Amino acid sequence: MNLTGTPVSELEIDATLVYSLLADQHSDLMYLPIHLVDAGWDNAMFRLGDQFCVRLPRRKAAATLIENEQIWLPLLADKLTIPVPTLHKLGKPALGYPWRWSVLP
Repeated sequence: MNLTGTPVSELEIDATLVYSLLADQHSDLMYLPIHLVDAGWDNAMFRLGDQFCVRLPRRKAAATLIENEQIWLPLLADKLTIPVPTLHKLGKPALGYPWRWSVLP
């Protein structure tokens, strides 16, 4: 843990990595500006243009949470009468980044 009590990231996540993952998997989004918003216990969040957020797990323990969201949110959205967060694009492990990741509106 660092001085703020947040666990240390298990790998380096920066705008260059996000750009590379987008170029590799979702090239339609790679032209949008990318900047780090924040990194918490589990995820790093990057703003992507004016409409999207890229969310990447920073620890293996958080990777399962993203996988569960990617599986369950679309299924729940069809069954519930309350608003459910949507996923715009799904990312998979690539380019040395070992976990699934998401682009959200």
